[in-house]
Amino acid sequence: MRSTVDYGFGPVLLIAGGGFVGSVLRVIVSGVLSGVPITFVVNVVGSFILGFFMCSLGYGGFFSRDMRFFVAIGFCGSFTTFSTFALQSAGLGFTGFFVNVLLNVFCCLLAVFAGRALVILLLGRGVGWS
Repeated sequence: MRSTVDYGFGPVLLIAGGGFVGSVLRVIVSGVLSGVPITFVVNVVGSFILGFFMCSLGYGGFFSRDMRFFVAIGFCGSFTTFSTFALQSAGLGFTGFFVNVLLNVFCCLLAVFAGRALVILLLGRGVGWS
């Protein structure tokens, strides 16, 4: 079955390059920040980057469509890690599971809004939340 989305070879290389950078940085962060909940940290930081980047792409015109492939899909897709979050959550007790899930979802959404708010602040104009 053929995909209905045909990106071509250039965007695929951008996604792969962003994925490489994001996954290597995730390993580096894991080594530097040992003793802290790494999955939580990278998911919140990645959510902030994604919120900032996508808002500035949509409203500020700062980045090209190609940068969307590199940063949003490649880098953030490999730097953040939902599968590890799910696995770690499943390994917690009943209460820990729900606390971890709620804390992650709340903080990641807050980080996306903070990234968007920073773009609005930097642009000096309200752009809305749609």
